[in-house]
Amino acid sequence: MQIVAQAAIVIHIFATIALVGSLLFNTLVLMPALKRIPPAHSSVISAKIGAALMWVGLGSLVLLGASGLAFLWRYGVLWAFPIPAFWTTPYGWRLLLMIVAWIGLLGTGTLSAYWYRNVLTRKLPYTAGLRDLEERRAAQERISRIQDRLAAVNLTLGLIAVLGGALLRALR
Repeated sequence: MQIVAQAAIVIHIFATIALVGSLLFNTLVLMPALKRIPPAHSSVISAKIGAALMWVGLGSLVLLGASGLAFLWRYGVLWAFPIPAFWTTPYGWRLLLMIVAWIGLLGTGTLSAYWYRNVLTRKLPYTAGLRDLEERRAAQERISRIQDRLAAVNLTLGLIAVLGGALLRALR
């Protein structure tokens, strides 16, 4: 049983590093760099790197959820969730920070993936005219502005989750 708990810790830490690292890279390095190059180049680069970051994010969130549940089960905390007094304890509110951040990242990640696949990288049919192209460009521009804001929200949520984990670890 101890080996499973140790493996869950390693997986949780690795997934946290991968997720927060990719959020930092995307928000602080990639997005500002893409704004400095021509749009045609930017779209090709962002399509390739964006797909990879999406898979890293999804994999990290799944691993964080699974290893987090393993922790909660291993330490018998799952059964305390329905008890309101649990959430006011130092352990409970720190755990709540991580859970809320994870749910938020799951939501924004799902939204980003939907926009990425259905708006930003979907190809126009050969029969598309100038009007279709202009509508597509306007939609991509609107979604890109929202994605910029979501990147900041995601980074903030990731850092909140790390803070919650560090504070929770300090209790042990």
